[in-house]
Amino acid sequence: MRSCSAVAVPSVEKEFEGLEVGDARLNRRACAVVAKLSAAPDWSFPRALGTVADREAFYRLLANPRVSYGRLVASHAQQTVERMSAAGERVLVIHDTTEMAFSSTDDSRHGLGHARSASSKQSFFAHLSLAVSVAGQPLGTLGMTCWARQQLRKGRRKVSGGELAKDENKESARWALQVAEVERAVGGRAPLLHVMDREADAYPLLSMMVERGQHFVIRVARDRLVFELEDEEGPADEPLPLSHALVDFPTALIREVPLRRRRATTLAKSKQLKPARSGRMAKLAISAGRLAFRRPRYWDDALPPHLDLNVVQVREVDTPDGEDPVSWVLVTTEPISSPTELEAIVDHYRQRWLIEEFFKALKTGCDFESRQLESFATLTNALGLLLPVAWQMLLLRWLSRANPTAPAETVLSRTQMTLLRSSGQKLPLSGATVLDALYAVAGLGGHIRNNGAPGWLTLSRGMQDLAMLEHGWTIATARNSSGSCDQ
Repeated sequence: MRSCSAVAVPSVEKEFEGLEVGDARLNRRACAVVAKLSAAPDWSFPRALGTVADREAFYRLLANPRVSYGRLVASHAQQTVERMSAAGERVLVIHDTTEMAFSSTDDSRHGLGHARSASSKQSFFAHLSLAVSVAGQPLGTLGMTCWARQQLRKGRRKVSGGELAKDENKESARWALQVAEVERAVGGRAPLLHVMDREADAYPLLSMMVERGQHFVIRVARDRLVFELEDEEGPADEPLPLSHALVDFPTALIREVPLRRRRATTLAKSKQLKPARSGRMAKLAISAGRLAFRRPRYWDDALPPHLDLNVVQVREVDTPDGEDPVSWVLVTTEPISSPTELEAIVDHYRQRWLIEEFFKALKTGCDFESRQLESFATLTNALGLLLPVAWQMLLLRWLSRANPTAPAETVLSRTQMTLLRSSGQKLPLSGATVLDALYAVAGLGGHIRNNGAPGWLTLSRGMQDLAMLEHGWTIATARNSSGSCDQ
């Protein structure tokens, strides 16, 4: 929501105040563009930008060689770090990758690769790092790396670990590179805890983070060989599979947590890793211990022979019939000596779902995969411009869930509230809450309250309609008065 005063959901334009592309005109143009895009996040670029002059200026901006998605993201990251520093608390940095796929019949988009799901589409990948408070409040983006797979892998032969270790351009290197980028961007202004899913289970990454004293919670993907630690004598002589060592971990606590519904995927690999499930309360048995992870044989002596890590096992018990039980194995630098510490580790990992919601805000709320741009450079620049827009939408929805009874003024100006009421939305004249505000905005976008919580599409439509109402109100007020914004 845009407002003339500082509110919990800030102006998106502010995220580009620190943009430096070597030309003050380009800096101003980027700020003007994002102001219009944030008012209509799911509209096509020509429709959102309005005039021919604005459209031409926008396309020149995206194609300008001085503009890069790295610089756009760096500006937003500066504002994210400011929010982190002001909070004065530890921050979770959630890392993950998503594929952006675009309809194409003839490989017409320059620099893109083939999509995983369909050969008729082109795509690129975006690896993102989202800053989140321990309580779960989205604070903004800290980094993004984009690339395209130019060739499909021929045949079905699986690449060996040794071959992968020798590949200097392997995609898995992005995890370590982006951790380093995030640490540089933050510069010690806030303590960080990096949270990653199974794809980050790589010995070089774990080794680097341990060596640099960086903190993490990472889900294990492989049944690695480990040594049991024998008190002060160090690792045992003979390694054993991780799955065998976990059997000896005693259950430290039983806890119930809500699981979100997960829809089925069309990707064969993801069907195995992330099967569809219903939303439910899950009873989790949590255990922990400390193990030494042996260096895989295909890595050279530059890496330590073993890493001593804390391990947390999470198993669902009493799983409903027909459902796959939750099963997580997490490696972490966090202490594991008490039930409270174990609960904190599990809660940190559970916050990972926020980056999945962030991807939905980009793909559905901002309709990114429908953008009609013709090159990797222009698409990634557009994505850099839209990151703060998606973050703003994610923040609004989080505020409505985390503190639904907070005053609506937390997220809306008085002018916006008046306009919502005038448009027929049910927003109480007194005592309106953040949840009331969310449903009023979504209602403006066509959401029916009886249908449950609003989705990204109706929320983005409501935001754009409210922005249009506010714009018209501002113009009318300017013609009949001094033009000051009613707050």
